[in-house]
This record gives sequence, structure tokens and C-alpha cells, in this order.
Amino acid sequence: MIQELQIQKPNPFSYIGQLFDFIRNFFAWWYGDIPLSLLSFLKRVLVILDDTTSFSIILKGFFKPWKNDYNIAGWLVGMSIKAVYLPIILVLFLLTISCIVLALLAQLIILPIIIGLILLNPFLTP
Repeated sequence: MIQELQIQKPNPFSYIGQLFDFIRNFFAWWYGDIPLSLLSFLKRVLVILDDTTSFSIILKGFFKPWKNDYNIAGWLVGMSIKAVYLPIILVLFLLTISCIVLALLAQLIILPIIIGLILLNPFLTP
């Protein structure tokens, strides 16, 4: 037995529902998924930077002598070299954090700016 294929007319309410679902999914992606991925990227970059510079290890061993030389010269050389190295690496950490946080803030602010500029466009006057 052959069945006939029936074509149904599209319901306009389904299109409106799909539009609202698309908008909801877009905002969930823009304000949910992207900021979380940027924060996980920040976490990974900080781990790599800490592994590369040994910041946490040097900070923990700040008062240990240089190359385990337990005389006054070993203590002074170790503390002076670490006192010069640690602020440089701290500035690098703060610069990295500030750049990624600035990118996160720009990502969160750019969509309302774009929508506002579209709505305030003088060429779209009715």
C-alpha cells in the first residue's frame, strides 16, 4: 500500500519560537560559554607562566641560600637575586591577568554597544 506524503503548512508561531530559541541560545553562548572559556584560558596561561618562570617555587624558597651555600655570601646573593627576579615576574603575571580580564570586559561590553549603535543609527529613521 502506498502512503501519500502530506505537506503541512508551516505554523508562524513555530518560526517565532525558533527565533526566540536562537536568541536565547546566542545570549547563553555570548554571556555564558565565552566568559567561562576566557577564564579557563586565563587559568591555563597562569599555570604555564608559573611553570616557565618558577615563580611559586622561588617565592617559597626566598630565604634559602643561593645554591645551598650556607654562609653569609650565599644568603645575600640568593636573596638579592630573588629580590630582583620576583618583581619582574610579578609584573609579568599582573600584565597577563590584566590583558585577559580586559579582553573579558571588552567581550561583555561590545554586544550592548553594537546593539545600541544599531538602534541609534540615524539612517534607520522610519
